[in-house]
Amino acid sequence: MLVGIAYNACNTLVTDKGNSSMASKPDSSHQSLHPQSFHFRALINRQGRLNVQGARKFQNPFADLYHFFFSLSWPKFFAIVASIYLMTNLSFGVLYFISGVSSSFTHCFFLSVQNMNAVDFDKVHSQGIGVYILMTIQAFLGLLTLAVITGLFYARFSRATARIIFSNKAIIGPHNGKLCFSFRIANERLNQIAEAHMALHLTKNEITLEGEHTRKFHDMKLERDHSPLFALSWTVRHYIDEKSPLSGMDENKMKETQMGILASLTGIDETFSQPIIARHSYSQEDIVYNRRFKDIITWHDKKVRIDLKGIHDLHEPPLAVT
Repeated sequence: MLVGIAYNACNTLVTDKGNSSMASKPDSSHQSLHPQSFHFRALINRQGRLNVQGARKFQNPFADLYHFFFSLSWPKFFAIVASIYLMTNLSFGVLYFISGVSSSFTHCFFLSVQNMNAVDFDKVHSQGIGVYILMTIQAFLGLLTLAVITGLFYARFSRATARIIFSNKAIIGPHNGKLCFSFRIANERLNQIAEAHMALHLTKNEITLEGEHTRKFHDMKLERDHSPLFALSWTVRHYIDEKSPLSGMDENKMKETQMGILASLTGIDETFSQPIIARHSYSQEDIVYNRRFKDIITWHDKKVRIDLKGIHDLHEPPLAVT
């Protein structure tokens, strides 16, 4: 029951205030907005995550508890754990107080805190079998709680995460005499990512022949979508030809259709031997024209060096277009 209360409290904590205010309005005030009404950033943020909210029916707190704890940020995870610990000790403190263990609730509360880890029956030897049973139940629950929280903490701590840096700007400009869309990524850890695969998708608002507003994704073919050993940097390029979804799109068309480009990198981190994934998105405002990235890899003292601080740097002035 206490876990369920903490679950519902955290749901309230992590739900956006705007979403809460929307849920409080009557259904008649909800309006269905077609995709043309949305800016690309209102749907997908720079990290490639969806900004989608929706009202859900009441769920059993234990139905998806493992996923729930995994999806929390570290501060919220510790806040929930602390809340469960505090509410458990408050509850048993009240029970000890009602049982007459002490006339001081403060003493009963800290007795409960102590009994969560080590039970000392000598402190309540004159209170009868009922208090002993209560202390035994708390000791058992404390053992289970410690095991579950330790498992969750270890599982979260040992989970492999990607530390991939994406350039904050993407370029549309010539490369080897061809027009291409390009951006740059680098591995911040400087370790090896085996079998790295990059996928690029363009998304934009479209209207079907029946007049229905929809948002579709289009695959973007890459110059190279696979790197057997990704350790330093990688300039990802998509050539804009007649088959490209970017063909015929200028700045006005991109803005009109709320175009966005979603990049997704997958691979195996050789340090953890676990799969990783990193995403990033580019909107029309992130695209610059006829520029080049500055070199960040140099050869010095018979060693290859990479300057990760310069991953976003562009050459000045812009390239001359003939």
